[in-house]
Amino acid sequence: MKKKLWLVLALSVCSLALIACGVSNEAGTTDTGSGSSVGSVVDSEHEHKMSKIKAVEPTCQRYGQKEGFVCTTCQKYFLDEAGENEVMLDDIRLAKLPHEGTHYEATATSCGVAGNIEYYGCSMCNQYFEDEACTVVLTKADVFIPATAHLQLTHKEAVYGTGWNTGVAEHWYCEVCEGYYADADGENRISQSETVLAAPYSIPDFIVEVPAGKDPVVLQLSDTQIIDAAQERYPDRLGSSSDAFWATDQVEERCYDYLTETINATKPDLIIITGDIVYGEFDDNGTALESFVAFMEGFKIPWAPIFGNHDNESKKGADWQCDQFENAQYCKFLQRELTGNGNYSVAIAQDGVITRVFYMLDSNACSAASAESLANGHTTTVVGFGNDQIEWYTEQITELKAASPNTKISFAYHVQSSIFAKAYEKYGFNQNEKYQTINIDWLENKAEGDFGYIGRQLKGPWDGNYAVFNGMKALGVDSIFVGHEHCNSASVVYGGVRFQFGQKSSEYDRYNRIAPDGTISSDALANSVSMIGGTVIPLDANGEIVNPYIYLCGEKAKEYSQKPQSNPSEPALVVNGLQYGGINATGAQMYADGMVVAEAVKFDETTNAYQVTAHEQGKLYVNVGLLKGKTTFTFTVYLTKDSTAKLGGYGEFAIRVKPNASEPSLDGKANGYIDFNSSATNSALKLEFGKWQTFTVDITGLDATCTEFAFNIAKGNVMYLRDVTLS
Repeated sequence: MKKKLWLVLALSVCSLALIACGVSNEAGTTDTGSGSSVGSVVDSEHEHKMSKIKAVEPTCQRYGQKEGFVCTTCQKYFLDEAGENEVMLDDIRLAKLPHEGTHYEATATSCGVAGNIEYYGCSMCNQYFEDEACTVVLTKADVFIPATAHLQLTHKEAVYGTGWNTGVAEHWYCEVCEGYYADADGENRISQSETVLAAPYSIPDFIVEVPAGKDPVVLQLSDTQIIDAAQERYPDRLGSSSDAFWATDQVEERCYDYLTETINATKPDLIIITGDIVYGEFDDNGTALESFVAFMEGFKIPWAPIFGNHDNESKKGADWQCDQFENAQYCKFLQRELTGNGNYSVAIAQDGVITRVFYMLDSNACSAASAESLANGHTTTVVGFGNDQIEWYTEQITELKAASPNTKISFAYHVQSSIFAKAYEKYGFNQNEKYQTINIDWLENKAEGDFGYIGRQLKGPWDGNYAVFNGMKALGVDSIFVGHEHCNSASVVYGGVRFQFGQKSSEYDRYNRIAPDGTISSDALANSVSMIGGTVIPLDANGEIVNPYIYLCGEKAKEYSQKPQSNPSEPALVVNGLQYGGINATGAQMYADGMVVAEAVKFDETTNAYQVTAHEQGKLYVNVGLLKGKTTFTFTVYLTKDSTAKLGGYGEFAIRVKPNASEPSLDGKANGYIDFNSSATNSALKLEFGKWQTFTVDITGLDATCTEFAFNIAKGNVMYLRDVTLS
């Protein structure tokens, strides 16, 4: 059939060519002969327009062709582009090749194995034939005979290995065909080696063996962030008071004494440290880290550190830091060629059974990483896990779950992911508020097993769409331990997963303090003590987390932390005047913006007042709805002696009025600010430190157009406020 088509095509092309080029017989009719020129009239002036014909190799299914040229005008064929060697179509066409038939003997079918009849198969076109000449075509169904059912298919249940002993995966085995299968129907054949489960101890990077009969204890330390002021890279970076407080010889008092008490009191089997061991900028010669490693080794307890966002600022470089960890006898640490530094796993095991594995990951985000750290090619300033980190732990956990399906999975990294904010919302956490005062232990809706404190919004959260977290949860994670936010120590279960900030473990950089009444703040509250320690993670024999808790160092911190928020036998503190309602409590008489916070305190034996602290420049608002019909605003204020910071262009604080034109011009300037200033010459506005002062503002000019009336306080200042009244 195909030969006929080629012939028709050839004749048609030749006919068209003769017409196009003017070849005719004497009678004037078109010649339809064999293609040779017939007749006496030939147009020798024709200029060929050549198109190249590519060479095509023939197969058993199609004709091939030689390389040549065709004139697109007259449709004639040539061997050369100049058009001097004319040929016919058949001269450049190549014949089909014969089938490359291979003989296959008939094979009998058996259980799980298909059979076939005798046949010939062409390797070129993959067709089946009945005869050696390959003329009689067969279908696949004609050739192959389906396998029969397995006659003796036996189910083999999984047997999980222990310790360094391998296990056996669930499978099916046929005694007749001696085949191994992954399914009960015997359709998915596997090799014998695929039935072997890895020895559990061969999967994690490190194994911590805990004696049988003992409930394991894991201790989380976080953000020791050691600062060696003697290595201050930039002059006056810390200030003289901090230089003394964080001097090299202060490391025992600021850090090591706290760690010693915590470790000796909790007696952990494993210590995990969730980042920022040293403040790298203040450890360019590496001595702070060397000292810390030697200190930890002295306990002879396995310890597993991870990098935070400050460690690899050191000019010693991340690789050097990793070497210090890897070369320490009791330190469980492994530097992989993955994004970040130190991605590895540590298992808790008893009697050859791995009960829980901690995946220790670098969450990266060191924006000030030194050039020496960045030189290794996988230190990065970008926050979050790299794809290679995710691929690594996914592969290892998948293998681990196959070999030891009851093993519990924990993750530990430094910078919290966005899911933490979602988990804490049940206790009123608001990621849009920088400063917060959520003591979970004081809340009536506190769920069993939840505890700790939230003092700040989450800085630099990542994984905003929860994709990484959802992947972790699909792998079976039941707990995530982080550091980074020194003033957060909350541990909350949400959606079956525990989200835990580690308790700050030193007096370096920012940390919380606790007052005798149990109030917690990062400010120096009256008679308060440092809140330093660790978070204890007790496990049972199955690896379940049982009653975790915070260990605080010092008898006073322990005592103060046990005090309830209020005692029913004692009335709550009442401050005379307008009442403060909280952060962004816009319906209250007074409320703060979160940069400024306020709380009722006993100033002395006879005076209650609001302690107003400006963590950043911010505002304490008076509800403008209360101003209607009032003519006088009065308040009594005490500005602490060290509250000397000033607003740009103004004093220590001002009353901000909007719109500007509505401001009572007590200071003679209707610019939206009533400026209270220790440098003022106007006695009605002059501030004095360390004494109570009463000020009165004429607000007769204010009307319904006033949209804001607030104390605007310079960053770092603390003042006490009472008797705030409108009349």
